[in-house]
Amino acid sequence: MCEALLSFSPHIGGIAAQELSVKLNRRQATLCLTSLPLLAQQALGAEPEYPNRPVRLVVPYGAGGGIDAAARRLARELETMWGQSVVVDNKGGGDSIIGTAEVAHAKPDGYTILAQIATIAQNPHLRAKMPFDTLADLTPVVRVSTEPLYFAVTKSLGVNTIGEFIELARRKPGKLSFGSYGNGSTSHLLLTALQKKAKVEILHVPYKSTALVVQGLMTGEIDSGLMPYTTTRIGLDSGKVLAIGSTGATRSTVLPQVPTLEEAGLDGFTRDQWMGLFAPAKTPRSIVDKIARDVTTAVSKPEYAAWLKGFGVTPAGGTPNMFDMYFRQDYEYYRDLIKAANVRLD
Repeated sequence: MCEALLSFSPHIGGIAAQELSVKLNRRQATLCLTSLPLLAQQALGAEPEYPNRPVRLVVPYGAGGGIDAAARRLARELETMWGQSVVVDNKGGGDSIIGTAEVAHAKPDGYTILAQIATIAQNPHLRAKMPFDTLADLTPVVRVSTEPLYFAVTKSLGVNTIGEFIELARRKPGKLSFGSYGNGSTSHLLLTALQKKAKVEILHVPYKSTALVVQGLMTGEIDSGLMPYTTTRIGLDSGKVLAIGSTGATRSTVLPQVPTLEEAGLDGFTRDQWMGLFAPAKTPRSIVDKIARDVTTAVSKPEYAAWLKGFGVTPAGGTPNMFDMYFRQDYEYYRDLIKAANVRLD
């Protein structure tokens, strides 16, 4: 019916319109007329402007965590810019593999996007089998934000620098402990790199969250740990924890008194935690570029940047090519590190 109306649309004048309206009831005519722009685009082989319907932003972790909060804030910014709903869909489980696989196998039309962290660059090397090919099935779109991790110790340990910590670890091989937020996590992997680089032996204690790591530091249950700013701040505020190094390329603005690990003589430890967006492979480049441009605009807003800074996070943005290069560097870094340390999760 609407197609028939479209076929006459180039010639519709007063008489033709009256004749058609006789054949259509008022509701049908209204539906057809409102569909004309879309039908005309289809007839000309043109794609409707993206996005023209709700977008699903998959977070492969449970609700309430840091990445969930960041994704929801970004979704609100994009909704304002796009005039369309951006629905955050938490698909936790399998160390983020379940939700990531859902996006990897989704229709490549830009309406299903993934919000992920460095875990996506680590999982393929930690497991013998994956339900998708990370490099072949997903397209890096844009890096949203980045943040360093902080090497912290319990004050009762009596060390004030990374150098002093390493010296103590050499004197007491296997006696000092390090809390990570899980086997195969970024903190665990960087610990293995630290042990290899400094030629020390440190006991690894895996926890289920960074909150439990800082709790262990405050109680003296563990000697050291590697955490993001939000949990490190809890330890610092308690007066029982000291931050002695960060993984950033430069000192952070929220804890400028803390030197980088590079400054402390541990080269090769500039490894930030990040959040980025991915789309299914074969998503049209025009859509990938638009998402990257709009996200870059969103995270550049002063209010958004100030919100991120409250969590010790820095806005990123940029082009898909920039993020693709950054992601592949992380992918290769963790591949080599995991292979050298022989860390497996299956």
